Amino acid sequence: MAKNHSVSMMPASLTKCTTHLILLYSSVVTLLGFRHTRLSLLVEAFSPSATLTISPSHSRHDVRSSGEHRLNIGRRRCTAISSSSSSSDSNESTSNSKSSLLSSTSTISQQFTTAHILHHHAAIKTRNITNAIDFYSLLGFQVESKFVSGPARVAWLIHDSSGINSNNEQSSQYNSNFAQCRIELIEVPSYMLNEPEGMQKRAINLVERPELLGLNHVALDVTGCIASRSNDNVDDDDDANTSTDPRTSCALYQLQEWIDDLNTLSIQKFGKSLRVAVSPTKRIIGREVYEMAFLFDADGSLVELLNHSGTLEQEMDDGWIPWDGRGFVQ
Repeated sequence: MAKNHSVSMMPASLTKCTTHLILLYSSVVTLLGFRHTRLSLLVEAFSPSATLTISPSHSRHDVRSSGEHRLNIGRRRCTAISSSSSSSDSNESTSNSKSSLLSSTSTISQQFTTAHILHHHAAIKTRNITNAIDFYSLLGFQVESKFVSGPARVAWLIHDSSGINSNNEQSSQYNSNFAQCRIELIEVPSYMLNEPEGMQKRAINLVERPELLGLNHVALDVTGCIASRSNDNVDDDDDANTSTDPRTSCALYQLQEWIDDLNTLSIQKFGKSLRVAVSPTKRIIGREVYEMAFLFDADGSLVELLNHSGTLEQEMDDGWIPWDGRGFVQ
């Protein structure tokens, strides 16, 4: 009668032991590639979490344990592979994730824009922020805000061309969307400068160091100042009626003359002369003809001055040829 007992009536310890042996044997069979069709029946009997699936068309027994792995016993080999449904779900999830990412990117692209970016300011470090403010006041900058950043005193300077005239009204020559021109001055504390006695540190002379990377200079367009002064000179001239060609009047007062007047103003207000890094020279860029010059500011940083002299009928070649070894400022 003992032989007719159901397998489920075996002692629990023997069942557990047999299960471990079967799992060990399964691993060995899998590695060696042997086939043992009765293994499926044993696993079905002693593993409560296993399910037996028989595929008649291929005479194949698939044993799934906890839905994680499947023992696929073929005609000549036994291999353990991951559940196809799990793999399918994973692939579908990856596909959905990619589709979602592409959809998200497409959505961002439709909403994202750079059309409204405006230049806000360029930052310049100085050893004496008062002297720096004085220098840039010669060029039409006035203090907009003062604040502290860490140990440094900082000031935002804004240019008069931001559209506000002396009566604090919107200037008619600029529209309300005119980009405001600012410079941020950052004063380096004296204990950080660590200057030897009797010596003042200055910015690196970038005219003499063309190999250095990074921000090179701040450029200011002074064309309006020169044209305005030229027109004033023509109005005061007794022979003004003999020539009304603006190009002729501009030829009487160009960038060099404007810098001379700026230097005179500096001496009158602060008793200091301007330091010219590069004297005015003419360059053709595209179709535009510019006069350009470079000044050193109070700490030796480069400030470029541009005067638009005219426009050519035909655009010139860009001149992108191998560098001849000369400096960037010619």
